[in-house]
Amino acid sequence: MKTKNTPFLTVVLTFLSACLFSACEPTIDPPTQTITGEEANMLEENFKQTRSTVLNQALGFEDTRDFWFSIDTLKQYIAYVEQQGKKMDKTDLGIRIYFGAYPTQGNYPDPGYATVFLVPTAKESVETPVQKGFLPIQQPPENQNIDGIDPLNYGGGGRPPNDF
Repeated sequence: MKTKNTPFLTVVLTFLSACLFSACEPTIDPPTQTITGEEANMLEENFKQTRSTVLNQALGFEDTRDFWFSIDTLKQYIAYVEQQGKKMDKTDLGIRIYFGAYPTQGNYPDPGYATVFLVPTAKESVETPVQKGFLPIQQPPENQNIDGIDPLNYGGGGRPPNDF
């Protein structure tokens, strides 16, 4: 005797397969340093009210205050820093972001405008000396810039600036 459960079995097997395959991709939690969009907007508004106006008045033009790097560029830079840091026996790698400004003369993408550049860091390998004072304490190692690994620059700067 033949049963006609084939469509039902197909649906059930398809559903189970989809559940199994979707469960294979691990969930990535955001870093603890993430903030809400509302907090980001508040920070940007505070920057505009307390710094941007003063800078723009001093410069005589509205300067860049947002910068863009592609995810692919950042991944490649992080891989480069990890590779070079490993060769140098560096641990606890990080990235420090500096503000900068392009000279008004020269072959730069935005002469005279602000920029940012990323610099690789690592924890100091030696312990820092004990702090002098009433209650001497051992200072934790600090992240130091790594000489010998090139910084990253030339992301896109918002002109005019993009509001959050």
